[in-house]
Amino acid sequence: MELTADCSRCVGLCCVLLRFQRSADFAFDKAAGEPCRHLVGEHRCRIHDRLLDDGMRGCVAYDCFGAGQAVTQTLRVESFHEVEQLHEIAWYLTEALHRGVSADSLLAETEALAAAPRPTAAEVGDLRSRVVPVLGAVAEQARSSYDAPLAAAGNDLVGADLRGEDLRGADLHAALLIEADLRGVDLTDTDLLGADLRGARLALADLSSALFLTRRQLGSASSGPAREGLPPRLRA
Repeated sequence: MELTADCSRCVGLCCVLLRFQRSADFAFDKAAGEPCRHLVGEHRCRIHDRLLDDGMRGCVAYDCFGAGQAVTQTLRVESFHEVEQLHEIAWYLTEALHRGVSADSLLAETEALAAAPRPTAAEVGDLRSRVVPVLGAVAEQARSSYDAPLAAAGNDLVGADLRGEDLRGADLHAALLIEADLRGVDLTDTDLLGADLRGARLALADLSSALFLTRRQLGSASSGPAREGLPPRLRA
């Protein structure tokens, strides 16, 4: 199961199927199913080399976890949204396995459902409900070796200056870290599942052992860490 996007084997699905609204991330509104105004022949983006300059930061940050080529190559474009979610779940479960948590059966189930002719939203939802506790156990295990790690799951930390804070083993699950300053911060064993890092400053931060970090989160940050500050699977 490929979890890295390969746009050369897709047909610009994210440029057509996804919806977005005019905001700091997108320069205009687009409805789901409507081709982006910048989409040109051979499924190419007319402004790919200047997306940020043209106000399309959301496109730079977007990642389908390899779902685009998966459904394109198997002629299942109508299942893109479900398969994308399943690939994201597989991304997290793979990390759980690397952390020594037993998740083999769940990962196998995820891969099988992602390859099914037409996975349903209900099936994806049921699977996710069983995966969430496993990911929670991974995070709990990681933070157990720290003395009173920061508990800030879901907290509003928009614009917070967190330089100098001890965030090792912190619970930042679903935290709003929009434009937060995390420069130079050690995020070892920090739970970043679903954390909003749009505009966050991550220069010199150590995310090499952070939990559940994705390309989407890194792509949405205003600045990223050095290569050695990234988890190994995100260094390519």
